[in-house]
Amino acid sequence: MTHNPLLLSVLNRLPGHNGWLKHSILSSCRDMKDLPEAIAEYKSKRPLRSKGRIPEADRLLREAETELRRLKYYRIGYKVLGESDYPASLALIEDPPLLLYYRGTPAFNRKPGIAIVGTRRPSGSAMRQAYQLGLEFSLADYPVISGLAFGIDRAVHEGALDGYGATWAVLAGGLDRPSPLSHRRLASKILDKGGALIGEITPGTYPAKYAFPRRNRILSGLSRGCIVVQAPSGSGALITADFALDQNRDLYVASSGLEGASSDGTRNLERQGAPVISGISDV
Repeated sequence: MTHNPLLLSVLNRLPGHNGWLKHSILSSCRDMKDLPEAIAEYKSKRPLRSKGRIPEADRLLREAETELRRLKYYRIGYKVLGESDYPASLALIEDPPLLLYYRGTPAFNRKPGIAIVGTRRPSGSAMRQAYQLGLEFSLADYPVISGLAFGIDRAVHEGALDGYGATWAVLAGGLDRPSPLSHRRLASKILDKGGALIGEITPGTYPAKYAFPRRNRILSGLSRGCIVVQAPSGSGALITADFALDQNRDLYVASSGLEGASSDGTRNLERQGAPVISGISDV
């Protein structure tokens, strides 16, 4: 189905993480003249726990028009929840985004991906294994998914790039502003080698603290399995692991992530039953 891009952008900007609710309202809208009724319907149906005051329609329209210009300028595409080309595995999670933005050429439904995550301050052995895992899965033609962060994420992406380059970086901010700044060259390399930048945040938005845990549900949701290479207690990688279990994904820990001060979280996952792997042959 072809949707009005401006209407899509407006509905997506409504506060609250209610992708399916926004989708149902989208289905009842034919064009922009239905927007006031659509906003009123969303106000009446959104869960009480949803936070955020709904802006006036004129402001939403102005912001949506700016967004469409950014999408065109930065060559950012999007997939719409409920459409056949939306990532099938992501649509099955509890709260998929209405719009999934992307830069690059991700073949979402061709082959299941593998999420590989971990701490920003890993040991040398964990960094080496993260690189090797990214390389092995890339050579086997699996999309390698991580978060473009320092440490394990960077090693995973670099390993995948040295394979076939099939790596996706799931971001917590707008795709026109990859972060951290020092990884923008890595982001460009991912795009140059046929990978993709992916996220739910509207272009022009810097990553907020709350967005990183939310981002992790997409990271695991796009995958068939998740490998935590190394993680201390409280690591964001453990949030990804929790999402993976909630989404019925396979969860593994890397053998290098069981020793040292940054491994409390991975050791706990092992005690809870996560299989320990050394390479792709163990998955």
